[in-house]
Amino acid sequence: MEEKYLGGSKYLLLIVDEASGCMKGFCLHSKSESEECIKKYITMIQTQFNKKVKFVRHDGAREFATNSLQDFYEVEGIEQQTTVPYAHQANGTAERAIRTIVTIGRSMLHHAKLDKCFWAEAAMTAVYVKNRLPSPKIPHKTPFEIVYNSKPSVKHMRVFGCQAYILTPKEKRLKWDPKARAGLFLGLRRSVQGVSSLRHRSGAGDDKSRCQLR
Repeated sequence: MEEKYLGGSKYLLLIVDEASGCMKGFCLHSKSESEECIKKYITMIQTQFNKKVKFVRHDGAREFATNSLQDFYEVEGIEQQTTVPYAHQANGTAERAIRTIVTIGRSMLHHAKLDKCFWAEAAMTAVYVKNRLPSPKIPHKTPFEIVYNSKPSVKHMRVFGCQAYILTPKEKRLKWDPKARAGLFLGLRRSVQGVSSLRHRSGAGDDKSRCQLR
């Protein structure tokens, strides 16, 4: 990415499941972090869903073909498929996914009138939303539904960048202090039930489960 995220991330790693179209995004400080993210993702898939990853396709970039990753693929019995350099169409699924996420994320930033330094939050929200939209892989089903075998709820979703009020716990405020602070809604975390990722206009990040959105 051309702009560094406020948290220091500079690169976006996007992993796409060929069968369902479901995506997983990672915001990285350096490309070398890709190796650990790939290993963790594959391990999670095989452990949580009892599904064996059969192959991994990538463009041959050095961060995707380290000796450690080669050994990992061999131990796990995973076939590694490398596309021809600069032949982006050969890795069409990933290329289209990246283009889609960047397009959606850019639109979110523009609509919310936010600076490009919020690209990571926009990209992660774009992934979250895209996984809950109908997939061309299986008609009338979303990637989320294909993977988790249940329809996703969208009741909790709000417009990216909308105003949010973060409740300050009683233990951290005095009698006449305001009960909440104004912030911006910057997406949802799949890993924690009902937790919104928020940021104060000062630029400080926050994660709160108790917040009011407008």
